[in-house]
Amino acid sequence: MMNEGYIEVLIRQKTSPMIRIGQVAAAVVGACFLLMALLGLWPAIVAAGACLAAAYFLSLYSHVEYEYTYVDKELQIDRILGKSHRKRVETLDMMQLEVLAPLNSHQLDSYRSRQDKQVDYSSREMKQPETRYLLCMPGKQLILEPTESMVKMIQNIAPRKVFTW
Repeated sequence: MMNEGYIEVLIRQKTSPMIRIGQVAAAVVGACFLLMALLGLWPAIVAAGACLAAAYFLSLYSHVEYEYTYVDKELQIDRILGKSHRKRVETLDMMQLEVLAPLNSHQLDSYRSRQDKQVDYSSREMKQPETRYLLCMPGKQLILEPTESMVKMIQNIAPRKVFTW
């Protein structure tokens, strides 16, 4: 049941080509070392295990999703790796919000020069019109891709700090 103080958004992050290349390369090299181990070169079994483990961990990062959950003035961001491993990466109190605006908005001009930590929890895809937003909190800046309804919900609690143009 949906109420007015709760919303969820799931965003799939675009996979870097380097992760795909690394995953395939690690699997191929691991298979080669495994064949060498079967031919009698037993130290190759350790190298094969390391390469196949690297391929597994790269496969987790080949499918990354972010889930934003907004519940009563609190935004929680979870990272989901490989469709199975979930970890909470941020919990933000929206009462500390400094500004929320689209990445190309002129409202962010004074925030661009700040030396705050910037973290990208978006799909990393450029779209027209821009769907990614910059959320500024004390000491950090987050790039998100909220839905229009999530932006409206945050705008209800901080109308002078949320911009949609």
